[in-house]
Amino acid sequence: MFDIIGRLRCPVCSKIVRPSDKVFLDIINTIIHQRCYYQNLSRKFLPFKDKGTFQHMLLKYPFLLDDHDNESV
Repeated sequence: MFDIIGRLRCPVCSKIVRPSDKVFLDIINTIIHQRCYYQNLSRKFLPFKDKGTFQHMLLKYPFLLDDHDNESV
């Protein structure tokens, strides 16, 4: 159901995003560790639309679900 767990990496630090990690979700649906954002304030980031744990994002946003069963080939 959540095939993304253990595979999604933060674009800033390239580390795997864990369900308990605090993250930001930006306007183009990129998940970024909150700690990476605060450590790189000189870098330009897109505006955020949500924040919380990655687990919260998984439950709130359906586009993060594995939907391969419904795809047509």
